[in-house]
Amino acid sequence: MRIAVLNYPDAVPTCVTGPADIWSGMARMYPVLTGIPLRKDIQIDFITPVDGKLYAGAPAAQQSRKLAAREVYDLIIIPAMRFEKIELVVAREALLIKWLQRQYLQGAELASICVGAFLLAATGLLNGKKATTNWLFADKFRSHHPEIEVEDDKVIVDQGRLYSCGGAFSFTSFMIYLIEKFCGHEEAVIASKILMINVHEQPQSTFSIFQFQHTHADEAISKAQQHIEKNFGQPVTIDQLARHCNMSERNFIRRFEQATTNTPLEYIQRVRVEAAKKMLEGKNDGIEQIASKCGYEDTDYFRKIFKRYVAMTPRAYQEKYGKS
Repeated sequence: MRIAVLNYPDAVPTCVTGPADIWSGMARMYPVLTGIPLRKDIQIDFITPVDGKLYAGAPAAQQSRKLAAREVYDLIIIPAMRFEKIELVVAREALLIKWLQRQYLQGAELASICVGAFLLAATGLLNGKKATTNWLFADKFRSHHPEIEVEDDKVIVDQGRLYSCGGAFSFTSFMIYLIEKFCGHEEAVIASKILMINVHEQPQSTFSIFQFQHTHADEAISKAQQHIEKNFGQPVTIDQLARHCNMSERNFIRRFEQATTNTPLEYIQRVRVEAAKKMLEGKNDGIEQIASKCGYEDTDYFRKIFKRYVAMTPRAYQEKYGKS
């Protein structure tokens, strides 16, 4: 099995070497633990663009060879770039983008890590399909690629021969997922045990932090948002917010959703849940007290709303992230 890992300027180093280490570690250790050879030989190349040409081999240029046009890989891994370099990388790496397109047409499968999804999306191969990226940059991805359905609640999205994963360091469980796809379940289990990597069972929403959406130009809606953020522990109704903004309820809901991509009710719930997460991380109060402080007198309803947005119960969140 031939695997290529892109090694372009401004790529996050751990997203380049880390996936290669997981695959090579599995290949080396599998026969040691099982007594039988791996069913597939694993060959890994780093693909590096230099002066308008592509080179394959180790990251150091002197150890690489010029990549032949006829060479085709089974799997190509697209690492994340530094987030402030997204536009620069996509604009600069036209050669890699064309190469990815050709490789896909010749049978290669492509897998992006974190914001590496922007480079994968630039190929046009994701058009009309689904993808994920780091939750922090999901809205940016949507604005750049409205033709792609972003599932930013997912850690891994599988579209057949196109794969994407969320955060940069989620590449560990992502590689285990790909090992199972390409080599088999037993091999994936062995790799997981060798490298002590847990496969993600939780969505990105467990790790995400709600970003208060004030980047729009609707001042009346910003006023309503600020009211929610200051008074989330008190009863807040849509009618009250609409009157606060001197609008009809219907017009207020329409403008709020247009400005923030959330309905007013969703925004209230997400602000309250984010406040609850911070309280739970402090581990000073019980669940009922935190629910009450966040505007929920019904603790069971609070648990239901919290789990909807965080994909785990308040108690589980407190045990995982609270102070010991």
